[in-house]
Amino acid sequence: MQRIGLIALLLLGIGPKLIAQDQQQHVFNIYFKTNSDITTSESMNAIRHELLTIGPQNIREIKLRGHADSDANDSFNRELSHRRVLNSLKYFMTQGVPERLINFESFGEANPVSELKSMNRRVEITIVYEFGVVPSNLGLKKFWVFGRVSNFNTGRTLACAYVMEEQNLNVFQKTMADGKFYFTTPTAKSFSITFSKEGFLSATIQVNQAHYLKAKNDTVYLDIKMKPIEVIEKIVFDNIFFYSDSDSLKPESKPDLDKLMAILKADKNLFVEIQGHMNCPRSRPLNIYQKRYNHELSHKRAKTIYRYLINRGIPRDQLTFKGMSNENMIYPEPKNELEADKNKRVEVWKLKIVEK
Repeated sequence: MQRIGLIALLLLGIGPKLIAQDQQQHVFNIYFKTNSDITTSESMNAIRHELLTIGPQNIREIKLRGHADSDANDSFNRELSHRRVLNSLKYFMTQGVPERLINFESFGEANPVSELKSMNRRVEITIVYEFGVVPSNLGLKKFWVFGRVSNFNTGRTLACAYVMEEQNLNVFQKTMADGKFYFTTPTAKSFSITFSKEGFLSATIQVNQAHYLKAKNDTVYLDIKMKPIEVIEKIVFDNIFFYSDSDSLKPESKPDLDKLMAILKADKNLFVEIQGHMNCPRSRPLNIYQKRYNHELSHKRAKTIYRYLINRGIPRDQLTFKGMSNENMIYPEPKNELEADKNKRVEVWKLKIVEK
């Protein structure tokens, strides 16, 4: 039986009876060795994993975009990126994906995404998929998740952003103007949702089996109350660094992380928000996929710090986190690696809950 592991969001009207089917997309990259168009075993495994996770029956389109680094001349790189795309296409077809579902382009060295050449030798893969009615032969039960976000103090509804996390998938969305949100999950899988809004403490809820057992008419109801906060102080840690295009911490980050831990242990009543920032020069052209990548990477960097602190004994209740993409870079056009590292930073905001 095929395994379905991704949550597809649907655009809904005022309730489950007015559901409109919506498409979602997942973007990832496979990488190539210098001057090579051979699809590696690691890349094949990555493709196969994504197909099994999404479920082949849900795929509506696959977009392949071939790229190369800046070595060699433009003509060579365009041809190389074209061969990389064609070999990727052939592998998708060996996995049972019809050729009619696949479209492809090659760009040579025209669209770099990193200062590291190895990150530019890639094929960017976009899988467009949807979850409609779950096939009855899979024996899966579909649940609706309905909720509302409100001000903890006043009860007034709040429009805000939220991110859904299931395994390695992050889906960024916004509530409607009245603070309501709707989506469906084809199976009773666990996932977390984090709601964030300027001036409020972020709220995270883990949807799990307990929610599904309490569901009425296959509908899970969530009532999210966000507490207003005041910012007491901003602390910028100058030496918390990440590797390029990664949420992995550099070793030199440890002293500043230890300082942050000491601050939190010294004041058990302190709340902090961890903000992750990334480096992406303003002059670099951004398409919708790069913007999504920026948001997701900054989110993952903030979560890396969050997990680091929790794993060392800091209570979850003292911490919130969110990604800021590249919207607040210190150096919009970094001239060297040090300036780029300064953009890939973490800021910590000391918060105070506003009482009623």
